[in-house]
Amino acid sequence: MEEFKAIELQQARDFSKKMNVTFEFLRQNFKALIRAILYIAGPPVLVGSLLIGSFMSDFFSLTLASQTSGNPEAAANYFLSVNFWLQLILMIILLFASYIITLACINSYIILYKEKLTNKIEVKEVWNRVRQLFGPYLGTTILFFLAFILVYIFLLIPVFIFGSLSSVLVAFVGIPVVICGLAYLAISSSLTFFIQAYERKNFFDSLARSFRLVNNGKWWSTFGLILILQLITGTVSYIFLIPYYVIVFTASLHTAQTGSPFEFSETMSIIILVCFTLYYMAQMLLYSLPNTGIAFQYFNLVELKEARGLMSQIETLGQNDSAPRPEEHF
Repeated sequence: MEEFKAIELQQARDFSKKMNVTFEFLRQNFKALIRAILYIAGPPVLVGSLLIGSFMSDFFSLTLASQTSGNPEAAANYFLSVNFWLQLILMIILLFASYIITLACINSYIILYKEKLTNKIEVKEVWNRVRQLFGPYLGTTILFFLAFILVYIFLLIPVFIFGSLSSVLVAFVGIPVVICGLAYLAISSSLTFFIQAYERKNFFDSLARSFRLVNNGKWWSTFGLILILQLITGTVSYIFLIPYYVIVFTASLHTAQTGSPFEFSETMSIIILVCFTLYYMAQMLLYSLPNTGIAFQYFNLVELKEARGLMSQIETLGQNDSAPRPEEHF
């Protein structure tokens, strides 16, 4: 049996070491972390995933039927119905809550791991931390959403200015300004949630600290780390959507070749429902990858700027020296 050795979180690491330690942490804590996420965040994610799977199945079948039959009224009536909007609102609320709970689970587990230096962490311990974080994380998510809207509107100002001058300026200057501006702010604020949980700060203090840490010459390394981990997460989760795209491609090809309506069977509806359910369930579990990487980036930046880990080791040197030493036998 392999002997457990706790990973030192508070440590400066270069890019490759941050990638390696992220995967090592997940390998070491896979069972306990996944169990905590499934028990705590699993139920709302499962219900939300089923709702979005059902939504996508109905959307695809109705859209295809309206295109092939030349009667778009059936699809329009469905999308204007009360049942459709209730399903959509409930789906958004559940997925929104699932994201917050999953993020709180991952960050709570990492903090408990640092405190206890073991991977024997119980679901109950994580749940107690998640309950404390849910309210602050909910407020932070809402504030981020409002800030995104305001920033987006502000960044659209140069687009309108360039649009009044030339459409070429909009395409080559205005739109890149919006994209780069949003990317800069997203990466600069990426540590906010973890700081809020670990340092127990409010939203504004956590956001300001995230900006100070990331923009201390480490924006590009943070961007690269998050980008690669997000690409891995997206690629793996999209595997579950392959059957859905096969159905879409087959339906489009059949309609183009024969001109006759494609028969959307109940089996295909079930396949689409299962695909989207598994897709969002996989995404929930794979959130662990980029969020663990963000946590290690936080500890890396804090160590580089404040040397907390080094100072902690220096403080314990005197304690170790003053401890009674065993007798030596020759």
